[in-house]
Amino acid sequence: MKTPTTLELLEFNVLPASSSYEGIGEYSLPGYQINFSPKLTRTCKNHYDSMEELPEGSRYSTAGEELAIQLKEETEGRDPRKASVFDDLFARNKDKWYAWQWTETGLRVPKGWENGRYETDETGDKKYPRIVLIGDEEVGEVLVPEGNGRVIPYSSVPEEVWSTVFGIPKVTSDKESDMKLDNHTTHFYFDPNPSKDSVSGEYDVAVARGSLWHRVVRERCLFVDAGYVRWYAYSGGSFRQVQGSLPEINTVFERIDPEAVEAVKARTTSIDDDAANLTARQFKEKYGA
Repeated sequence: MKTPTTLELLEFNVLPASSSYEGIGEYSLPGYQINFSPKLTRTCKNHYDSMEELPEGSRYSTAGEELAIQLKEETEGRDPRKASVFDDLFARNKDKWYAWQWTETGLRVPKGWENGRYETDETGDKKYPRIVLIGDEEVGEVLVPEGNGRVIPYSSVPEEVWSTVFGIPKVTSDKESDMKLDNHTTHFYFDPNPSKDSVSGEYDVAVARGSLWHRVVRERCLFVDAGYVRWYAYSGGSFRQVQGSLPEINTVFERIDPEAVEAVKARTTSIDDDAANLTARQFKEKYGA
């Protein structure tokens, strides 16, 4: 049965965003408008089956759009954990159910990075290369930090700790100073070695949202969870209904494959050697020059 189309929809302006990853790519997203439901639709189904509940012309929100809603609260001096738009994540609803919110966003393990393989940045932190999915489309590549419930530190410049284009953290921390309740609103979970998705046939995880108790007993926090496959069902499975097209994500540059670079260098060296050692006729016959 399709979701009723009588859900209240609110207008929201998603601000322009940009995110960069050294050695990988720089991405930008123009500002655009969506209409979204402030209430989540509960399905208790997995990501794929929940999509059957969407009315015509609607889609899931993306992780980037959820972050944009959160950051509007934060930049205007409000605690997003108390925002009514996130009530269902905190069971502040009639039936007292805690929502597990699917988004359109997913992460895919690139070829060669299976089995939890990672890079280490200049500070010694682990970073996991991942392809970002919007629905089934590959839209970019990012470096994902460690999860395990680590916090996403608060910053007055969100781009320092978040990929505002994709809605995925760039920095996580387990430092005691960052773990203080007033110094963060959101935790991150991530599976660096996911099982294969039975639908896509790739090593994919969804990027979901919810809330949890963590190290404190007086208040729950938001979480972003990139640790579960899309075909697994949860009792709190839900989505935010959104209307409005996604603009194209602009890519300034992408990661260069080191093996491809070496192949070009090897071929260039070979051509240089032939130019020095072959006659003009032999060189022309070999390269068609």
